[in-house]
Amino acid sequence: MRSTKQARHGSQRTPLTITLSREDLAFIESCVSLNAFDSVDQLFAAALSHYRRYVHAVNAYAEDQAHKGLTRAEILASIQCETVVTKLVEPDR
Repeated sequence: MRSTKQARHGSQRTPLTITLSREDLAFIESCVSLNAFDSVDQLFAAALSHYRRYVHAVNAYAEDQAHKGLTRAEILASIQCETVVTKLVEPDR
């Protein structure tokens, strides 16, 4: 018998297998140990959200550049991506 929590979230969950290097696994474990997320699921949900924003930005750029007559493959090959993570710093009082 499934618990109420499992039943509630069971239909929303899709199995996903990710193969990580030892370094990446150590990074994820260090993030989880910060207790910024209640679970590894929340950490991965945040990562997927970040990736989703990245994909939308790349798609918007590709659409914007399409008028130059380049193929999508040519546009994507020309992109150099960088992820910048910022932290909100509270002002001194």
